[in-house]
Amino acid sequence: MGQHILIRTPNHLGDCIMALPMINETREAYPGSSVSVLTPAPLAELFAGNPAIDNIVTIPPQHVHGLMAVVKIREIIAKGSYDIGYILPPSFGAAAGFKLAGVPERIGYIADGRRLLLTRPLPLPEPLNSEHRSEVYFNLLRRGSGDDLTYVHPKIFLNEEDVAKSREMLESFGIADGEDYIAVACRAVAESRRWGTENYAELVRGIVDDLHLKVVLVGSTDDRAAATAVVGDFPETTVVNLTGKSSLRESAAILSRAICFVGNDSGPAHLAAAVGTPVVVLSGADDPKETSPMSRRKELIYLEHLDCISCVKNKCPLTGEKHMACMKGITVGMVRERVKTLLAGAGTS
Repeated sequence: MGQHILIRTPNHLGDCIMALPMINETREAYPGSSVSVLTPAPLAELFAGNPAIDNIVTIPPQHVHGLMAVVKIREIIAKGSYDIGYILPPSFGAAAGFKLAGVPERIGYIADGRRLLLTRPLPLPEPLNSEHRSEVYFNLLRRGSGDDLTYVHPKIFLNEEDVAKSREMLESFGIADGEDYIAVACRAVAESRRWGTENYAELVRGIVDDLHLKVVLVGSTDDRAAATAVVGDFPETTVVNLTGKSSLRESAAILSRAICFVGNDSGPAHLAAAVGTPVVVLSGADDPKETSPMSRRKELIYLEHLDCISCVKNKCPLTGEKHMACMKGITVGMVRERVKTLLAGAGTS
């Protein structure tokens, strides 16, 4: 009889996408088992329609973090009679919920003082952050199951409904089925990773005027003000602002039809890579060795000569000329040339 496996996903879109290789191969490591994912409710649709997943269990947004979250997650897990739990978030609370719910085998990395909450506490790779996070998640499955599985890049499974909805939405803004466009995410959540609306507006102007292509702006409701500034006086049929207007799966389908994506190392960038769209990624405070989107067609713009590069801080602590140098040093011309490289088919992974 197969075992019932529960995987606690990360809490953010990009990390969930980086966890997909691990999730998608879990049944391969445990033949005949059923696989469930426990994930924050806003991210649940990312896993819908995935043939590697039997059940999606959601965590209400207000119970993702904190002490009460541990109690709530224990209640959610206790309903499922799970045999094995893979706990991807490195927090104490994520492991505590599995322990309190009585999951017999609890597998996760040693972090945040939670060693005693795990039955299989595994050390993180050394030196820390030396491996890509997607590989770190995947290696947890390798080590936990004892199966030397082959890593495969993240993949999102879209269905006909997703594609039809994206087609209908784009057509309502004057982008016909089969018409080429470039997708752009013009704002990063972390202040230290923002390239600026003026730069994105100039880039979009070049795409429209020089490459004679349309642009679709993607992102959440929080990105809408920045996207509106980027749109400026462009006709809405030339530069389409879809920030906050499409669901997660609709966004994935819209990105899958784009001939290229441009943006920071962010959720939309990972989403674009996971549906096979070539990506141009602007990297600075983030560490591309650890979190850059996994793609076979990627152009990474990264000023590695800077002493402060990959500080992994959400707000730049430097002042004067050094303030935000990792973003300020990336010119519109640099990005435009990388876009042209990808469109010419010369992008590298």
